[in-house]
Amino acid sequence: MSQKRILIIDDDPSFLEICSAILIEYGYAVDTVNNTADGLENLVSRRPDLIILDVMMAAMDEGISFATSLKKRDDTGRIPIMIVSARPDTEKGYKRTIDQDMDWLAADIFMEKPVMPQDLLHNVSLLLGKAG
Repeated sequence: MSQKRILIIDDDPSFLEICSAILIEYGYAVDTVNNTADGLENLVSRRPDLIILDVMMAAMDEGISFATSLKKRDDTGRIPIMIVSARPDTEKGYKRTIDQDMDWLAADIFMEKPVMPQDLLHNVSLLLGKAG
């Protein structure tokens, strides 16, 4: 069985470092980028088995737009996507729950930051099992 490749797209360098260290320790090949433009380039050249994606980067909904566009494409639509992001702030007028939003998030799993390593590994295993 070949090593599964995971692409992490997040603008937080410490999250990239910690998350990739955990996944590498458990035998995954990991690529990290800090924006969706570089993420798309990586998708074409490296063909990851799973994408871990933040929502808010340069734009408030950058991750959501990127995930939605990937799911519509023939070449990337079957790659599982795990969104790992901070929950939107209800004080800023956001009133919906994540469960209500899963229909338009274009993700297979949503995890709220901060993530526990065992939860991250569990969800990665679930998604790669689906894909494999």
